[in-house]
Amino acid sequence: MPINTLSLREKKQAALKLKILDTFDEKLKIKALADISVKEIAKELEISEMTFFNYFGSKKEVLIYFIELWSLEMQMHIEGLEPQKALYRIFEQTAKTIEKNPNLFMEIVASMALQGMSKKDINISRAERILRFGKDVPYEVGGFPDIIMPLIEKLTIPKEKHFFVYTSLFNTLFATPLLMKCPNFKVLNNHYIEQLDFILKGSK
Repeated sequence: MPINTLSLREKKQAALKLKILDTFDEKLKIKALADISVKEIAKELEISEMTFFNYFGSKKEVLIYFIELWSLEMQMHIEGLEPQKALYRIFEQTAKTIEKNPNLFMEIVASMALQGMSKKDINISRAERILRFGKDVPYEVGGFPDIIMPLIEKLTIPKEKHFFVYTSLFNTLFATPLLMKCPNFKVLNNHYIEQLDFILKGSK
């Protein structure tokens, strides 16, 4: 098994980094990011605040880390799928993610809207990939455009409509849950499907 190839040090470091993320995830189910202190997270995990900052430079970097793990997960889900099916799968999986913790999603959208998500990469080690996904995921970390644009470029739509389709998909992914407030997976995914149908069929 891949995990057996890791040293104890690698496993401990990766496990703690993921545990920090998961602790933020749980806290965000009941309070806003601004109300969560590094001190509170450190106390719960029985680590020092300095240890937290050895992994993340700020609370915002935890959100970036979540997005990067999400990008790896999405690439796993769409592996081998044709472009259009891959787009629907990405939206389906995103709906599942949002249902698990809508507040985490809202914090990401708010951060993007107010400050923009910096392109600062949070390194995801081989150990972190194995502990999170059960295998050494070989994909490059990327954001929404890095995953979506290559799929759009393979669709049978005019090249001049590629950017229109991209912006429409971006708005659909992020705006729909905001307008629906606390959506459940089935309702949100149905909305996603309807809008994807409209965007993709209307672009041909």
